[in-house]
Amino acid sequence: MTIYGRTWWGKKWLQSFDGIDYDNRLPRGRTCANTGRAFGIKINGHIVTAKVHSSGSYPYRGSKPQPYKVKIILNELSSSEQQTIRQIIETSPAILAKLINRQLSASLFDKLNDLGIKLFPSNWQEMNASCSCPDWAMPCKHIAAVIYLIAAEIDKNPFMIFNIHNCNLSALIDDFGNGKLENAQNILKIDDIFKACSKIRIHNQAILNDIDLSTIPNLFGCISSILTDNPLFFEKNFHNILQIAYKHWQKYPAGRLVYYPASKKELSEEELFIKRWGNIENWQTFQLFIDDQHYLTQVSNGTTNLFRLSGNVLRDVARFLNDIPSSLLHKLNPELRFMHMISQFAHMLMEKSALIPQVLQNKRGEVIIRWIPALFNESVKEIHSKISSICPPLLIKYQEIVMEPEEQVNVAISLILLGYIEDNFPASLDKHRDKSIFELFFTGRSYKFTEFSNKEIPQAINLWLSRLYLADKPYKLYLMIKDHHEKFELEVQLSLDDEKSFIKLEKALSNQNVKLSILSDLALLSEYIPELEKSIDDNSTLSFNLDNFAPLFLHILPVLRAIGIKVILPKSLQKILKPQLSLNLSTKDKIKEDRESFLTLENLLKFDWKVAIGDKKLSVTEFKKLLKDSRGLVRIVDQYVLLDDKEVEALLKKLDKLPDYLSQAELMQAALTGEVNETKVAFDQQLTSLFNKLNTYTPVTTPNNLIAQLRPYQERGFSWLVQNIENGFGSIIADDMGLGKTLQVIAAILCCKNTGFLDRDRVLVVAPTSILSNWQREMERFAPELKLFVYHGQNRELASDYDVALTSYGLARRDKKELNKIRWFLLVIDEAQNIKNPNTEQTKAIKTIAAKHKIAMSGTPVENRLLEYWSIFDFINKSYLGTPKQFKSSFATPIEKARDKTCLERFMKITSPFMLRRLKSDKSIIQDLPDKIENNRYCSLTSEQTALYQKVVDTTMEKIEKSEGIERKGLIFKLINALKQICNHPSQFGKKKRASIEQSGKMQMLEEILISIGEVAEKSLIFTQYTEMGEIIARLLEERFESEVPFLHGGLSRKARDTMINDFQNLFQSNILIVSLKAGGTGLNLTAANHVIHYDLWWNPAVEAQATDRAYRIGQERNVMVYRLLSTGTFEERIDEMIQSKKELANLTISSGESWITEFNNDQLRDLVNIKNAL
Repeated sequence: MTIYGRTWWGKKWLQSFDGIDYDNRLPRGRTCANTGRAFGIKINGHIVTAKVHSSGSYPYRGSKPQPYKVKIILNELSSSEQQTIRQIIETSPAILAKLINRQLSASLFDKLNDLGIKLFPSNWQEMNASCSCPDWAMPCKHIAAVIYLIAAEIDKNPFMIFNIHNCNLSALIDDFGNGKLENAQNILKIDDIFKACSKIRIHNQAILNDIDLSTIPNLFGCISSILTDNPLFFEKNFHNILQIAYKHWQKYPAGRLVYYPASKKELSEEELFIKRWGNIENWQTFQLFIDDQHYLTQVSNGTTNLFRLSGNVLRDVARFLNDIPSSLLHKLNPELRFMHMISQFAHMLMEKSALIPQVLQNKRGEVIIRWIPALFNESVKEIHSKISSICPPLLIKYQEIVMEPEEQVNVAISLILLGYIEDNFPASLDKHRDKSIFELFFTGRSYKFTEFSNKEIPQAINLWLSRLYLADKPYKLYLMIKDHHEKFELEVQLSLDDEKSFIKLEKALSNQNVKLSILSDLALLSEYIPELEKSIDDNSTLSFNLDNFAPLFLHILPVLRAIGIKVILPKSLQKILKPQLSLNLSTKDKIKEDRESFLTLENLLKFDWKVAIGDKKLSVTEFKKLLKDSRGLVRIVDQYVLLDDKEVEALLKKLDKLPDYLSQAELMQAALTGEVNETKVAFDQQLTSLFNKLNTYTPVTTPNNLIAQLRPYQERGFSWLVQNIENGFGSIIADDMGLGKTLQVIAAILCCKNTGFLDRDRVLVVAPTSILSNWQREMERFAPELKLFVYHGQNRELASDYDVALTSYGLARRDKKELNKIRWFLLVIDEAQNIKNPNTEQTKAIKTIAAKHKIAMSGTPVENRLLEYWSIFDFINKSYLGTPKQFKSSFATPIEKARDKTCLERFMKITSPFMLRRLKSDKSIIQDLPDKIENNRYCSLTSEQTALYQKVVDTTMEKIEKSEGIERKGLIFKLINALKQICNHPSQFGKKKRASIEQSGKMQMLEEILISIGEVAEKSLIFTQYTEMGEIIARLLEERFESEVPFLHGGLSRKARDTMINDFQNLFQSNILIVSLKAGGTGLNLTAANHVIHYDLWWNPAVEAQATDRAYRIGQERNVMVYRLLSTGTFEERIDEMIQSKKELANLTISSGESWITEFNNDQLRDLVNIKNAL
């Protein structure tokens, strides 16, 4: 039911009829007005006309009856009376200020009343009313209904009081020469904000890393304080409705996917996303199309229209963006990555109630309300500015306009926010869903308000929200505060030139361009500081003592500051002290500075809790005594201290539950961060010295029996590993691919042997099956003195005499009981992402293997997959980061969702002693690296390959041994070619159409390498000498990665070849290119790649170098990683060993290719091709 007379002037209008309503018809008129029977109300000068249906005919049935006609005529204000009104308003800025904001000043009413100018009738002589109904009473209920409807509009716009007296108040005010009144109250036009971009901007993508969403404060209380109760455009208290919505939105879940659901397949977050939304890595772009109603009309990825444009499309888009896992971001196009950032921003805006409604209007007069960031807040504004500076130029499409980036960001955010609102609307507000105002605010629908009863609604909404947009003005309002020793003065000043100088209010109001806008703001200010209204007229300064200044300082000024009013404080108020808890930790007795002391340290500590106020520290007793006499804003010596009731109560509760024990993990984290549970911690000299020793790394001498020269960064990594072992800490070595993690770990193991740690204990290395051969070869090459035992195969048994056991993840899971019978000094896991999921049987099995020390190796970046990082870290240092739930709330969610830099810094501090990650691009690393880093990757044959290989060797060698001359040479060439094909893939040799990655050891290794390269979003060239193998690789990789993998070969047209090269060089989603060695021999420039993979080898260094140089040539600014795939135990490995060890043989292969092999006798040939030492 509509409430009439919600303002004092609306009430006055209705009350003026109480004295002349002799037959008590006004209440019946209210009922008539509420049922919508009055319509067609028009004001022409001082005459109001309307039509009203009778109660018996509305809603009508059958034929439509004629409505009654109502006419109300009020007295006109004479020209002299209008001139008097003008003079009063012109000489009182305070009265004008209120009128601009559609408020009637009681002061104006009183002054006019004193002069005999009546705005409200007091008898029928001051008005005339008539109705065509047969009712003899005056007023009849039809006239009364119109009187009520006028009251509702007078509430929204008091100018109507003057209009119905034939006094155009807007025109009177415009005549002052202060500019047009309508310009001070304007609703933003869509075409004014959707304007073309004025200049081209250079995007600095590094800004993305500087965005910290955690700096957004919770603005619920602020916005609730800013917006007034019972706004006039809604029959209920819309302020309460908005509060309910804000509170509910704060609970919007950070993600729609369960990270590790209980399922047999145990899908990762990334796999869950792809299962739900499909593969999005190859989308060319991500664009949103809108119309002039701010509706989303299309979502495109460059080739396909995405999402069905149903009623829930915004919800689906919002869910989709919200669900994208961080681990996938680096693989996506710039627009999609940016929209994910927008989604995170929008989510944080909802969580912190930092979103506000904005009223817009299009050319057809339709009104739209969208939700945008609360830019009156400096933190929100700074983030918005940073995000806008890196906005892709064509993210939002509106007609053919390339919009300003700030507005593109606003559009994108408003669409996502509306999707979130659709997805998470409070059920308690469903009863209002059929209301037009409700739909306007919460559904994105546009409305046109043209009726007498609703045409003032858009302006009423705009005025109600205007206080949220004070910061958007071309000037800045300042409240200047001075402190005269507990006597305070407040004065309003302005800056018109970007804060370069301040001017007095009186002078600012002489600027006709901004006068009305300034007065509008002052009217809002006076609602918070009522004393200001008088000072606006007489230019006086406000004065306060400490008692009445404290509420202003504590409660009012923060709200005004929040909405864009600048507050200039004296030095004494700029740094208000607050009580803070602090802890001094010391040892009870003298301790040794060694690992054993650290392990028992928690039982040797003394706790001394204090409350710090600035530099002064009080005991708990002293602080409680202070609180007995003081609360609020108090002056202590020369400084002001804030003793806020809520904060003090929270601190007192902490003081009642002070701990006197810290675990080893808490102690270590306190030492690294200087705080525990957000309380500053100070250590005595003994503790400081102990922790410094534990966390300071000094060079360790490289073992003399290591057959390798460590690069400087590798020496640092080796020393770090050894000292962590000595200190009892686990380690994660997460260096970039190609930096030699394996060599550093082997050096550390060798050092342990030389030190005597392996005299009775052993080392266990667990790695994926595909790289076991690599480990075996590198151990034999770099540390031949280490006794290596490979625990693998069907008839495996644990040996008795060895230093290092090497096994696979699968066998470690199956044989965990057997492995736990051994005393392991050190457990090393390679490709540690294999235990990223804490709930898999494999992870649980690895974590049950007991070892004194642990090392995890991973080239996969962890910064975007923190929950996976927790599992690996829990393996090396059990419980150091708490439970998964604690870790998620303390670190993963704040860092990944809120981009919380403070939290990230703390996380880095507490983990840095235990994790080492260096990138090839690091300045301290790149100078130590060669331009091309070669890597032999040894691949085990599958059982199918092994059987086929041996069969071909046996049958062909039998023929070779019976042949001579050219026939023999031909058979040898045929044998080598067949074995190459078998090592590549059985399907290549057998000419079979069906093939899988699992059939080939090389394909398994290639998959591992490409996954690792994909994790760092880099590009790869894959060279093969066989066109048919290139086709098999392309087909299998397309199936595995669900995206097109181009193959550049000699059969392509020039146009197709050029397109393929251009796409690879310039499109981010084109990150793998297969090249036949013949097609890749000359004329290609593929410097976008910094990884080159030789799938099969020609054993001709010149040919290989020529292929590699397609990527490494003039223009390449990065080191190039070269991978050579060799089938272990086969002729491939032995030929490579022969070429590498004999320079003359290498020279021979350059001139003769593989023909030199035909000179081998039968015994030499059989020795070359037989399978040996294979896993």
